[in-house]
Amino acid sequence: MQYGGNGNSFGNSITNGSYSFSNPIFASLAGYSSMALLKMLGMSTYTIIQRFRTGNFPTPEDNIYKQLMNQLGLSTTNNNNLGNKNDTIERARENHLNDLENIIPFILVGLFYVGTRPKFDCALWHFRIFLLSRILYTIAYQVPLPQPTRTISWLIGYSSIISMSIPILRSIQF
Repeated sequence: MQYGGNGNSFGNSITNGSYSFSNPIFASLAGYSSMALLKMLGMSTYTIIQRFRTGNFPTPEDNIYKQLMNQLGLSTTNNNNLGNKNDTIERARENHLNDLENIIPFILVGLFYVGTRPKFDCALWHFRIFLLSRILYTIAYQVPLPQPTRTISWLIGYSSIISMSIPILRSIQF
């Protein structure tokens, strides 16, 4: 196997445009990945909002925020929550953790998948299905919707990643 100037190499994939925005598959991956990352960042923001709303902070040094809120005349639902578990906050934290466990692999596998030069429609469906599954997962977790809604939405997104992995594994020469 040769690396560099000729053959089916990563260098050629970059120079021939597989990883440029002129490739609609790469551009779609970039767009759907960005939306998934923004959704993940939104869960961080939601967690922070819930911490301020409930006054439930993880460490003693965060008590400064409670004092600031009291000075501003903003009260929390319970001022003595240091270190206590709050279901709303825990749901947001667990949702964010699940995003980390799924969105990062999606992006990495997606980058390798683009290198296999898949058909545009097939790639687009993988990206769409994954993003929709993450949105449904978040809704199912935060509302909460009855199981197996959350499990099915996670499984659909996970299956999308596995499905993108198949052509990658087929292209590897062991």
